[in-house]
Amino acid sequence: MYCRVKSCLLPKGFFRYVLPHVAAPGREVVFFPYWRYRGTRFSCIENDIRHQFVDVTHQAVESPYFPASMGLRAQAMRLAFIPPHTPGRFLAPTLSLKDILIAQEFRSKTATASQREYHHSHVGEVLSLIYSPFYIEAKVVDAILNRSVSGPLPDSFMNTLPKFDPPDWRIQFLSALCPSCGWDLSGERNAIVLTCTNCNSAWQPVGGSLKPVPVGFLLNDSADIFLPFWRIKADVSGIPLSSYADLVHLANLPRVIQKGWDQVEFRFWSLAFKLSPKAFLSLSIRMNLTQPQEEPKLGNPPGPFYPTTLSVAEAVDTLKTSLAGMMKPVETGFGKLPQIYIKALRFVLVYVPFRSGQHEWLHPGYNIAINKNMLSLTDH
Repeated sequence: MYCRVKSCLLPKGFFRYVLPHVAAPGREVVFFPYWRYRGTRFSCIENDIRHQFVDVTHQAVESPYFPASMGLRAQAMRLAFIPPHTPGRFLAPTLSLKDILIAQEFRSKTATASQREYHHSHVGEVLSLIYSPFYIEAKVVDAILNRSVSGPLPDSFMNTLPKFDPPDWRIQFLSALCPSCGWDLSGERNAIVLTCTNCNSAWQPVGGSLKPVPVGFLLNDSADIFLPFWRIKADVSGIPLSSYADLVHLANLPRVIQKGWDQVEFRFWSLAFKLSPKAFLSLSIRMNLTQPQEEPKLGNPPGPFYPTTLSVAEAVDTLKTSLAGMMKPVETGFGKLPQIYIKALRFVLVYVPFRSGQHEWLHPGYNIAINKNMLSLTDH
């Protein structure tokens, strides 16, 4: 209230959380670390694209004396940031997050071992480290339920634990002031792109500072809301896909190729906001097949717009999955996926206008309808 400046919260690498405990005062608490991965996994399997929501926790220190995962606690209990100098002993992670994700990929592929997976991608990834409290007696005791979780401990138990890591992980507060003009930046609490209404620019927190984001919008006098999309120019190897004519061939569209279509540049369009997996994939495919040709007007849109909650890096990761959804016939298209490589060259954040219907946001020109409830529930 004193400085009246909003701030962006930036972790060092990832956020670290701790669960509350009810250990008796004076008892030394040992905080055991768990990696948490949350997101949606898309799999191109045989003639279908399947999706799976993943929310898993796994030991960040390999030990047979502590639970292998946190179960449902990460979803059910309130997570708190770890203040510096929190009393207790925090174990330093010895397993990397990469090790955990490789194990998760192995389990996902094992579940579909009877079917060949041609490609997979992730969207909406959230990575964090959660510390769960325990204390040591003759056994390892869960400090949340005061219940033992191991058998009798050997005398050398404490020597099997890794070094302790003092909890001095501070969250960086970055003032949400426009680097260009010093004006207050605007954005929802879950937005990853902030906008300046004074100089009409957009910014994204990256590496402890604000970096400019190229932004534009498509004109429409009857727009009720603008939804954000990443328009990405990319090099595609393995198949011909550099023009609109190539897209007509790839997707087997019921259109007669017109003169000049081989000169119309193909660009990927990917959502810059979260939706349910099925709707996310369907809308991505629809936008890529539509290929809006209007050149965006530079700057932020003139009306209400939805916050950007998916990064361009995540958008790039889903391009091949969207491409798979456009291929017709699927039987021959999926077989080409392992040989296809997509290299993003440049991008721009484009706000696309939609009109308000009774229950949906509509764009009649693109034949697109998005249920309003999906947007109201997805990002909260």
